[in-house]
Amino acid sequence: MRSLGKALGFGVMSLYNHVDDKNDLLVAMVDVVSFEIALPEDESTSDTWKADLRACMISAYAMMRHHRWVSSIWNRPPGAGKNRYHEGVLRIMRGVDIPEELSCRGFHALTMHVVGFALQVLDMPFSNQKELRALGHKAYDDLDEQTYPYLREHIRFHLDGRDKRSDFEYMLDLILDGLERDFLAGDDHPKESI
Repeated sequence: MRSLGKALGFGVMSLYNHVDDKNDLLVAMVDVVSFEIALPEDESTSDTWKADLRACMISAYAMMRHHRWVSSIWNRPPGAGKNRYHEGVLRIMRGVDIPEELSCRGFHALTMHVVGFALQVLDMPFSNQKELRALGHKAYDDLDEQTYPYLREHIRFHLDGRDKRSDFEYMLDLILDGLERDFLAGDDHPKESI
């Protein structure tokens, strides 16, 4: 807080006129950028709900990629911006009568996918494609061919440039397809795990 006060040209005590502590400041920062997430302007319909959820999740992921710090502190208590986003996601599902339990599970799968994917991508130890390729080649060369044939195959797939589609969107579509399948099947009580 001292460093921030100094950078802003204020004494640290002046900051405490606006926030209670560092956590309060971080919650407010997350809240401000949460308003950047695009939500549908109109109510979702039986024809648009899946596309509306997809667009919302892509927007949330874009916000997290733009503000690289936010995914690491996302799980702090929500404010108005984050509540708006969460309410919007749930409104899309409940507005087309996706049952409560399925909406709850879908909400968690979708929102955790966004944050988890952002955390993994943004925590990678490279800053450009050249560094990424160098890391890939090193990892490939360091793995024993007999012990790790499939891991080497996986790395080679990426190094050869055959992964043309966005992994984020591909996995997002898998989640949405599963949600749609359960909704259309009337399966609002998925089998419990053991």
